[in-house]
Amino acid sequence: MGVFTSCCIIDDDDFFILSSKNILKQVDFSTNILYYTNGQKALDGLVGLIVENIKLPTIIFLDLNMPKRDGWSFLEEFEEFPEDKIKHIQIYITSSFISPSLIEKSKKYKLVKDYIVKPLTENALQKIISSHKVI
Repeated sequence: MGVFTSCCIIDDDDFFILSSKNILKQVDFSTNILYYTNGQKALDGLVGLIVENIKLPTIIFLDLNMPKRDGWSFLEEFEEFPEDKIKHIQIYITSSFISPSLIEKSKKYKLVKDYIVKPLTENALQKIISSHKVI
């Protein structure tokens, strides 16, 4: 069934996508898992969902360092999407870097809920599930 109807992984690392999909399925996190290999493909895909009048994923796991369009550039453009289409979304930055300056920068974006150091773990996912139930 899944706690969330859909979630999305935006990352250029195939191994991270595969391992994340496995852990998401193990904890029954989401019924539908979308993934994109860079920020531009994600923006194009998410715009396509809006055009088709399909609700965007509730949770987005976003890598920062990607070719073509990085996570920061994705965030800049994504936050310009129509408010009624994105207000339900929580973005979790997923990065290999533990950097106080990156964590601070991520807090400037209204949709960014938290910063998770890779890999995605069952514990991190349980925290997201718990925090969502409180909302």
